[in-house]
Amino acid sequence: MMEQFNNLPLFRKILLFSFFISLILVVSTAGISLIIQTKQMEQQLRFRIIELSSVWGTTIDVEDIKKVSMNKEHSNPSFQKLKQSLTLLSEKAPYTNGSIIAPEISKEDEVFILVSSDNQKELGIESFSTFQTENTFLKGFNEAIFKQSVTSSSIYRGKSGLWIAAFVPIMDHEGKIAGILSLNIDAKIIEKYQNEITLYLIGIFLIIIIFVYFILRRGLEKVLNPVNEIISGFNEVSNGNFSVRLKSSDQNELGILVERFNNMTDKLSVLFERLSATSEEFGTGNGKVAPIHRFEDAIGEMEQILQKSKVQRELQRAEKMNAIGQLAASVAHEIRNPMTVVKGFLQIFLAKEQMSDEERMYIRLMIEEMNRAETIINDYLSLAKPDIEHLEMVDASELASKVMDLMNSYAMMSKNIKLETVLHKGVHIKCNPSELKQVLINIVKNGIEAMRDGGNLSIYIYKEKGYGVIEIGDTGIGMSDVELERLGTAFYSLKEKGTGMGMMVCYQIIERMKGKIEVKSQVGRGTIFKIYVPLAEI
Repeated sequence: MMEQFNNLPLFRKILLFSFFISLILVVSTAGISLIIQTKQMEQQLRFRIIELSSVWGTTIDVEDIKKVSMNKEHSNPSFQKLKQSLTLLSEKAPYTNGSIIAPEISKEDEVFILVSSDNQKELGIESFSTFQTENTFLKGFNEAIFKQSVTSSSIYRGKSGLWIAAFVPIMDHEGKIAGILSLNIDAKIIEKYQNEITLYLIGIFLIIIIFVYFILRRGLEKVLNPVNEIISGFNEVSNGNFSVRLKSSDQNELGILVERFNNMTDKLSVLFERLSATSEEFGTGNGKVAPIHRFEDAIGEMEQILQKSKVQRELQRAEKMNAIGQLAASVAHEIRNPMTVVKGFLQIFLAKEQMSDEERMYIRLMIEEMNRAETIINDYLSLAKPDIEHLEMVDASELASKVMDLMNSYAMMSKNIKLETVLHKGVHIKCNPSELKQVLINIVKNGIEAMRDGGNLSIYIYKEKGYGVIEIGDTGIGMSDVELERLGTAFYSLKEKGTGMGMMVCYQIIERMKGKIEVKSQVGRGTIFKIYVPLAEI
């Protein structure tokens, strides 16, 4: 049932829900009205019977009741007098009957009838007999005895229908109750009234429900018409029609939604036009002349454009690396030999004893700069003549351990840096050991230099999805997102005297080994390098 309701259109859902709420309101109102009217009628009947019994109770002689209680005979004059009085009451007040009851109750909740009117025989009530009472009747009877005042019962069902009873205690001179005058009024009129009102309310209910249904249907059609237009507009957009425009609605919320929808279609139209132009420019349209409209086609074209742009970036990068390699080869051959000669003469001058300390300091400084220039030239030569032939199986943990032993003294001498290693055994990778060692030394050295005030440097070795992973982390100054994007490009470095060639060479070496480098960094918290090298087949 719930599944069928969920599958209904929005209009029918709202119509059914509104109709159901209206139905509940109408039924609740009718029920409450019926209950209130019934209560009012009951109050009126109770007031009438109490008023009548109070007046008639004054005509009953307490001495006659005492005589009847002592001499329970039909021929007793007192009995005849009381019976005549009750019969007269029944004649003057239609729909009523009366009796005088002894003020005692038996254990079986029975009362003893001293005198009863003639019309009570139909109810099975006769003089000088016991009568099994209803709980409601008994409650009012006990209340009259306890309070010694006139009381009445609620509606109770007797053998011949609904009744309301009033009880008048008849007191003697000593303040004792000699008997209870009980007057009953027929309450069938209430049941009749309830039936009439129920039929009347059902008729009104049907009229109101039909009226409410048509009002709700027409009102919802008017209210939901803009929503249907919006749904229709989305269907058009999904089919590639971006020229669809919705009419502005008078309702604030729907008006804003219509405005946003029209704005969205404008932007989608421009976007798809640009996508078609870009597809034509990149040549990914596969000869199609028609513009792109469907989202599935657009996604496919975007994937092809991204793939094409990625290939172009790779080609540009390869061309750039080729140019750098050619430049490296020429620079190395033209500059390396003169630099070697200059460095040799500087070392000869440094060995002389007839030099001042200041002159020695200048010569050492020149030699250090020559060494730095030689390092840069070696990096260029690595790009110009990559060694891609010498690949062998290497235990990554052993190689990393050797690098950490080598850099441990540098870390301790430079700053207060603590080294931490977690090296899993059996991680065998396929690589050029000397080049991979160069990469690790470069990255570890950069990490040490990034921790200006000391810190922790860690290296972890583990396997992940066909790769041996060498993870190197530091707690240094870190890098921003912009700096991460430029990391590994030529001539970009965060060091004062750096050229950026070191990291560029590292990226090139790992790529030649069919691996990759991933970097995560936060400014002020440090950097993590993950070097992925393919696992060797054992």
